Amino acid sequence: MKHLLYKEFKLAVPPLAYLLIILMSMSALSPAFPSFVPLIYMAATYTFLFIGMNKTTTTNDLYYTCTLPIKREDVIKARVITVAVIQLFEVLLVFAFMSVATFIFDANSKESMQVSLNMHQPIALLAAYLISFSVYDLIYLPWFYKTGKTIIANMLVGVIVTAIIGGVLTMVPFFVAEEMFTVGLPNSNYILQFGLLLAAIGIYIAIKALVIKLSTKNLKKLDF
Repeated sequence: MKHLLYKEFKLAVPPLAYLLIILMSMSALSPAFPSFVPLIYMAATYTFLFIGMNKTTTTNDLYYTCTLPIKREDVIKARVITVAVIQLFEVLLVFAFMSVATFIFDANSKESMQVSLNMHQPIALLAAYLISFSVYDLIYLPWFYKTGKTIIANMLVGVIVTAIIGGVLTMVPFFVAEEMFTVGLPNSNYILQFGLLLAAIGIYIAIKALVIKLSTKNLKKLDF
């Protein structure tokens, strides 16, 4: 597994993917951008991450990897772990840029309403990100390993569903109980917030395990 992960980060993940993550995470600096926008942008990095594995490319990394004396399940696990690392890397960047945004905009001004939502409810936002990433992976990864091709359909379906779910989840605190989810207020319910975060982590891990199972099943049936 160690060598597979080394191959993933050394050969499979192009430098452009990291550049996209950094640039797209910077959207958190804009008060006009909804907090779930970086979730949608994350989908763009999948295209670059999987294009080298496409059966129609000359590199065909998927075929090369499957010819190695390793289990198909290990191939999937290495890719899922790689995707998870990239997702968590983007989350860290988003929260870093949100922190910068608090120094740029006045949290009490009308123009910074979105910054206030982003930065003052970080626990709820993190939970929403983890759930949204899980949904996107559940749609994209098994579909990809069923065909072995980076097709537009799986990305579009994943983006649409993730945008809807991410948008709803990140806006819930505004309409349900904003003070309960806003860090630093007297009415902040940290037990509820961390409870939701733990639930989101559980969902994230459970869906990752399901993705590995489904993707492995599809990859075993894939005809090169």
